[in-house]
Amino acid sequence: ASELMHVFETPGSVSLQVKLPSGRVLVTTADEPQTTVEVVAVGRRGQDAIDEIEVTMEERLGRHVVKVEQKDRFRWGPIQITWGGDFECRITCPPGSDLELSGGSTDLRADGELGEVSVRTASGDTRLETVLRELEVKSASGDIDVASVAANASLVTVSGDVMLGHSDASVTARSVSGDVTIGASMGELGISTTSGDVDVKAVSGGDVRVQTVSGDVRLGIARGTRTWIDAVSVSGRLESELGLEDQEPTSDEDGSPVVPLHVKTVSGDVSVVRAAAALST
Repeated sequence: ASELMHVFETPGSVSLQVKLPSGRVLVTTADEPQTTVEVVAVGRRGQDAIDEIEVTMEERLGRHVVKVEQKDRFRWGPIQITWGGDFECRITCPPGSDLELSGGSTDLRADGELGEVSVRTASGDTRLETVLRELEVKSASGDIDVASVAANASLVTVSGDVMLGHSDASVTARSVSGDVTIGASMGELGISTTSGDVDVKAVSGGDVRVQTVSGDVRLGIARGTRTWIDAVSVSGRLESELGLEDQEPTSDEDGSPVVPLHVKTVSGDVSVVRAAAALST
């Protein structure tokens, strides 16, 4: 068969564990107490890939653990990366399911709300819609694109770009040559790049720390947010629409929190601006 189909009854909590060296993984949430895994060939070598994929489900401590992995993956050694994107693995699971994915060139796209998410790829791109619990993504050259995360997040890539739309909690983002773009940040924010540019559209809380070597830094401050700016660039330009204060304010007249902005760069330009629009919540 050119496809593989499994339907599991999974009332209660669900953990997805996916280990595939290549291909595309598409995760969708549906409000039903079952999890569906479908593997479909989309290229001529896809059939070989499907024959090597094993899908299992087990109950562990009251959780349903659904595993999708390549069989005999150790026997193949580095050859396993040569499958190419010749198949798609389509998973439908209940909202709030946890996801753990490890892959090589494996691309991941998830629509809907997931719980705790951990992704590790070599060159695969990761696109997530909503993550309700902790998020960790590590990739060498893959791009990372997350619409919203409600808990702490760690996003690390070497040459890929990092994009995060909205964050309520602490975020750590690191890239060497990729750009880092954050939409609305309400919690602690730590960003470091070597040559990648950093663009934060609207900061409204937390403690912001940004470090680059040659990357430019642009920080937008949400309306109504008071900041204290500590910015250093050895040879780049420093610009602020808000004024650069050397002293950290000890108190605030109206009791609203003061957001410290710590920016260090060697040759990058630093620009602090008022956010384009009021932060939508």
